[in-house]
Amino acid sequence: MLGLIKAMPLILVVAGGAYAYHTTTVSKAEAKIARLETNAVILKENAAKLEIAFEAEKTAREQSEKNLEIQLKAVGELTEKNTAMQVEMDDYLSIFKRHDLTKLARVKPGLIEPRINNGTKKVFDAIEKDSEEVENADSN
Repeated sequence: MLGLIKAMPLILVVAGGAYAYHTTTVSKAEAKIARLETNAVILKENAAKLEIAFEAEKTAREQSEKNLEIQLKAVGELTEKNTAMQVEMDDYLSIFKRHDLTKLARVKPGLIEPRINNGTKKVFDAIEKDSEEVENADSN
């Protein structure tokens, strides 16, 4: 018993050191767990934000693809119309190249002038009609 009493201060010092080590180790582990839990919450929130942003970007990309298809279709149609108009213009220009209208107008003014005047009137009427369509389109 006397040996136990003599060893008691040593046992108390060892027990106190063990308790201090245990308390320090546990508090470090709890702090680390708290940080990890906080990081997990932040990561979940960020994942949700990224998912929302991804969906918005996906929708915007799909809309852009639709707009691109519409534009490509419109460009194709305009190209076809342009080609048709170019062919028509080439046909008309070939007529003018084949005939000397100045010479013909001097020789037979009664034959050429009415045709040219009628053609000019048709062109001006078409321009006026197109201008009205453009003006009406702008006002709508």
